[in-house]
Amino acid sequence: MSNNILSQKKEILEYLSKRQLKNAIELLHKLVVNAQDWHISEKLSELETNYKYMLHYQFEGLEDSQKGTIYSNILRSLYEITDDSSDELLAIDSSNIFYERLRIQAARPATIFNDFTRQLKEISTSLSVLDLLNYDDSTATQKRDLAIRRERIGSDLFNYVFTSPRSAESDQQEYLDFISNDDIPIRERALFISALTLSLFHRFDFRKTIVLIDACKSHHMAIRQRAIVGLIIVLQMYDVRWPLYPECQFRLDALSEDEGFRKSVLSVVKQLIRSRETEEISRKLTEEIIPEMMKFNSLAGKKLNMEDLMGETDFADKNPDWKKELENSGLANKLQEYSSLQMEGADVFHSTFANLKNFTFFREMSNWFLAFDTSYSELQSIFSGKDGLNGFLQTAVLNSGHMCNSDKYSFALSLLQIPSAQREIMAQRFSQESEQLKELQKEAEALHPTISEEVISNQYIQDLYRFFKLYPYKNNFLDIFTLRLNFYDKESIAPLIADKENMLQIANFCFDKNFFADALAIYEKLIKENITNSDIWQKIGYCKQIQNNLQGALDAYLQAETFSPDNSWIIKRIAQTYRSLKDPQHSLEYYQRAAQLNPNNLNLELNIGHCYLELGQYEQALNCYFKIEVLETKTNKAWRPIAWTAFLLRKLDVAEKYYERILADKPNAHDYLNAGHVQLCLNNKKAALDYYLNAAVKISDFDQFIKLFEEDKTELISAGIENSFFPLLFDEIRYKLD
Repeated sequence: MSNNILSQKKEILEYLSKRQLKNAIELLHKLVVNAQDWHISEKLSELETNYKYMLHYQFEGLEDSQKGTIYSNILRSLYEITDDSSDELLAIDSSNIFYERLRIQAARPATIFNDFTRQLKEISTSLSVLDLLNYDDSTATQKRDLAIRRERIGSDLFNYVFTSPRSAESDQQEYLDFISNDDIPIRERALFISALTLSLFHRFDFRKTIVLIDACKSHHMAIRQRAIVGLIIVLQMYDVRWPLYPECQFRLDALSEDEGFRKSVLSVVKQLIRSRETEEISRKLTEEIIPEMMKFNSLAGKKLNMEDLMGETDFADKNPDWKKELENSGLANKLQEYSSLQMEGADVFHSTFANLKNFTFFREMSNWFLAFDTSYSELQSIFSGKDGLNGFLQTAVLNSGHMCNSDKYSFALSLLQIPSAQREIMAQRFSQESEQLKELQKEAEALHPTISEEVISNQYIQDLYRFFKLYPYKNNFLDIFTLRLNFYDKESIAPLIADKENMLQIANFCFDKNFFADALAIYEKLIKENITNSDIWQKIGYCKQIQNNLQGALDAYLQAETFSPDNSWIIKRIAQTYRSLKDPQHSLEYYQRAAQLNPNNLNLELNIGHCYLELGQYEQALNCYFKIEVLETKTNKAWRPIAWTAFLLRKLDVAEKYYERILADKPNAHDYLNAGHVQLCLNNKKAALDYYLNAAVKISDFDQFIKLFEEDKTELISAGIENSFFPLLFDEIRYKLD
């Protein structure tokens, strides 16, 4: 039943997005026939009648200045009926957590939203009074009791707002009053923003959206940044509906005049793009960095007296071999990469804390969005100052911008599992580092004044990421982190980031994160707006090359060349692309130009030789390969092309000499096959057979061996081998392999 309703809803929304209203209305009639609220059916019939009248007037040639407004109102009403009627039907027996919580809310005594305001203000006042009293067991107990009551109210508030119906005008005002009421703690107001946002993820509501827009102007950073993150995602999800709500656009236009808001939007957009790296970062940590660290720890234990590391002597002086091992292992580079990712705000802790979301705390949905607070009831025992952990934990971890709220709760709840005696030792050991960390944080904020805003929005996005990826009922929600990154295509978002500098920043950010399709779309948009330079064309070419659009890549590189005719990188890319397009003549011309700019570059000389080879100019190719051999005596990279080209030129003695060298080194199946061809042409059939057998064994698939051999038959026949000889050769090989 639920799946059928959802399927119908999806189909109706698809029709509405394509503006196929007749089809949408027909399906809606079938959907609402089962709804208990007869007003919905009546409203739908009224809308259909109005739409028919509008069409009639349109084709009768009658002028109607209100036609656009009428059409928009009909369309937005159809969207709202689709959402509301499907919600009503799903609320009956859907197992989705939204509808389960909706049924629980309906079974409770009716709640007035202002009750939450009153209760939270009462608790805040009581806590303020207790803070004036001397701290003892009695005040501690009272504080804990108030904290538990506050947490229950916060959870109820979250569920109330999350499952709330479409807002009336009075609801909108109550919500706005709640956000701006400084008598209510910030923690609950920030939690309200998250509940409102999740409600909007479930169902668009223009009044709730207006509340979110107004919250973006809050003087409280925590509220403001959460609201901006939520708003950008809501705009992503509902961009197709946005033009139907001019009252929302009016508020957004007014807000966009604030330069600080636009900067925050740009930052959030980049952070949302960066969030797509999280799974890859987690994979690197679990599959590369952590295993390497474990291997290295084992190595260090064998090679060093680890106690030596605690001395005052410099690390490198004390253990030069260890440092060398660290560099050779590649771990140093990986750790540096990890550190750089952490500094730029990448989500490096997701995999670390993913397994620490099983505490009872995380069974409550609202707690995934709770701003970290040391006064939370379960944490009061470790943050009361009794065991001395407060100073270090506050500074080193819990005030750290690198850890999101959800992970901070995971960390703190984990500490509760440690005996208090061990926590005391930790406190003593780290008390000095606490002051040093405070200084470092001050320095960072002085260098980057907006770091606090960026940290808060980044932490909130990471909290959202934890919820949509790790919450036990995550499958009940649309994963917002699977939405496309095409912010620049969204009519509602694009004006906020549409100036040249912002678009270029986002494009380059996508490019640097290897999101090439998204980067390409923005670069091409810039080109259409006549914003062009060599760098943009180079990156367009690279994006297209990565996507295997070779002709498109070549065209872009050629455009880049017009701006930078002597740029070695561009010239090499053009040469490479021509060669991939099987145009060795043009490829050769560009490789030769690149070689003039980079004399005696072995890779360029090698590619020049390959171009000559593909053009059938074997003597020139061989000369190139010999030049490489002379220039580079430490490697054998020229041996194979020399041997094969010599064979093509029928310089069999040269080919034989080089294949002997190759086979004495690290031969592959092709080496044995080609060496066999040389011996066959020298009429050394027994030696040829031995080489062919080695090739067949290395390939292990005889049919594949035959296929590779067939590719060279023309050359062998040209060299004088009878075509009738090959079946005999193949049969002899088969017998030898049996």
